[in-house]
Amino acid sequence: MVAALGLLAAVVAGSAVWVARATPQADGAPSTSLATVPVTVGTMVAETAVRGTLRFPGGVPVTAGPAGVVTMLPPVGTTINPGDVLYTVNTRPVVLLSGALPAWRDFAVGMSDGDDVRQLEQALVTFGYFRDTPDARFTDRTAAAVKRWQKALGVDQAGTVARSEVLFADSPVRVAALTSRLGADVAGGSELYNTSGTDKVVDIDLTLGDQELAVVGAAVTVVLPDGTDLPATVTGVGAAVERAGADGSTPEAVVPVTVSLADQAGAAAFSQADVSVRFASTLADGVLTVPVEALVPLDGSTFGVEVPGERAGDPTTVLPVTAGSFASGRVQISGEGIRAGLDVVVPTR
Repeated sequence: MVAALGLLAAVVAGSAVWVARATPQADGAPSTSLATVPVTVGTMVAETAVRGTLRFPGGVPVTAGPAGVVTMLPPVGTTINPGDVLYTVNTRPVVLLSGALPAWRDFAVGMSDGDDVRQLEQALVTFGYFRDTPDARFTDRTAAAVKRWQKALGVDQAGTVARSEVLFADSPVRVAALTSRLGADVAGGSELYNTSGTDKVVDIDLTLGDQELAVVGAAVTVVLPDGTDLPATVTGVGAAVERAGADGSTPEAVVPVTVSLADQAGAAAFSQADVSVRFASTLADGVLTVPVEALVPLDGSTFGVEVPGERAGDPTTVLPVTAGSFASGRVQISGEGIRAGLDVVVPTR
C-alpha cells in the first residue's frame, strides 16, 4: 500500500498546483466559481491493452477429387457456401456440401445404409430437391432428388454421386491462396488451394503475469488501426508456450489466446492487421471514486480532497481520505464526510 501511495503521490503532486481555489479578483471581490466534479459510486475497472493480429483463421487445403485438367478455380478471397462449386476438373464441378463426415464411398441405389447417406439427403433437403425426412437409406426417391440436383448443376442426371464429386465440410470456406492453376493436369489428391475460415479472429499472446485475463467467454474490445472499437469475446485459450521476442531476444513463456469479433462487418476493411485488444478487470464494486487529479497530497503518505464552501466566495475545506484502488484515471476513496454526489475541486488549466 505504501508503494501504491507513493506512486499516487507522484501522479497527483505535479497537478496539485492547478487546484482551483477561491482567490480575490482584481477588484478585491472573491471568485465565485470553482471547477468541481461529484464523487460517484460505481465499479473500479482496470484495463490492460495487448497487441494482437487480426486475421482469417487457417483451414484445410482443397485437393482434386477426379484426375484431369483444372478448368475452374475460384478467386482468392471467395467465400464458398454449401451448394457452391469448389472447382471444376474437365469442366465437371465438385460441390461443397454441409456435413462433418467425409465422403468415403460412392452414393447409389443398393449401397448399404449409413450416416453418410443421411448427410447427403440433408443437403438435398436444404437445396429443396428432397422432401422426405433424411435417413440412412439411399432409395429410388433419393436417386430422384439427386437427378433434380444434377439437372440444376448442368451435369449428367445419373442419380448417383461419386465420392470425388463432393466435399463435405462443417462450415463455409474462404479461398486463402491458390496452389494450382487453370489448365494444370492434376492427379487425384493434388492440392488446388488453401482455405481459411470466413470469420476473422484476433491472435494474441498474454504474458504469464496477465494470464488470469484469459478466460473463455470474457468480453474484450478490439481496437482497429483506424481507431474503431469493436466488441469481441475470448473464444480460445491455449497452453503456455515459449515464443522468441521480435528482436530475437530470449524466448519467454506466453499464453496464446484467440478472440472472436461480434461484428465481422466492422472489420471488413482489414483482412490482416495489427490491432490492440483491451481486457477489463474489476478491482472493486460499489465504491466511491473521484478523478485522480482531485487528490491533494497532505504529507508523504496521506491525501485529501478539497470541498468548496457552501456559498460563493467561502473558503474550501480539505477532507482527509483513504485512497484505494485506482484505474483509468480514477481512484477509490473513503473517509469521514465522503459520500456520493459530494462536489470536490479538480485542477483547472
